[in-house]
Amino acid sequence: MSNAIEVLRPVELFQHLSEEQLALLAEHSREVQFRKNAILMTEGDMGESMYVIQSGMVKVFVSDEDGKELVLYEQGAGAVIGDIALLDDEPRSASVSTLDKTTALMIGKSSFIQCITQSPEMSLGIIRSLTQRLRQATEGSRSLALDNVYRRLADKLQELGVEKPDNGKSQNAFQLEKKYSHQDLGNMIGASREMVGKVMAELVKGEYVELQDGIIHVHKKLPRNW
Repeated sequence: MSNAIEVLRPVELFQHLSEEQLALLAEHSREVQFRKNAILMTEGDMGESMYVIQSGMVKVFVSDEDGKELVLYEQGAGAVIGDIALLDDEPRSASVSTLDKTTALMIGKSSFIQCITQSPEMSLGIIRSLTQRLRQATEGSRSLALDNVYRRLADKLQELGVEKPDNGKSQNAFQLEKKYSHQDLGNMIGASREMVGKVMAELVKGEYVELQDGIIHVHKKLPRNW
């Protein structure tokens, strides 16, 4: 249980809990492991548990009747998944699947609600978390409504980018941390694989982008508009 407490303590959602409340959550949690591409939860299902990611990465996404996905965001260690459905007794608002082998703490609904009842500070933490997600959703909706595919893709590349080990040829140079297919990127920005491919081809032609061993490298500042 002590290990579970150490996992929970640094999580922003739980930072105002007392040691007793952390111990209560830890006591009613259990460690679970998921293989890559496993489904943690499905949009529309009722929520009876939440997860705190210990290691690995997950994606949060919604899909239409044809199975087309829109990735809302990706999260790693320290992220809390599935808490909203425990609060409003409504079905899950999104699906979650693993991008890597993932380990998480699973916490049941009754223990979570008991801690909220005992700790007003935790309720404030949840409000902050929900507000942040609302802002993310609002920004995403605005981007989808107003920006073209190129702008959305350029913003997503910037978001996923990490500093190049050699600092690149320019202060604006960066690379993506792992391999992303055109389909992966399309899912994230609400565009087709074909459209992403066309934009990427133009970026390569303009010597803005280069693919090295499957990793996208950006060599200079991307133009605001194409």
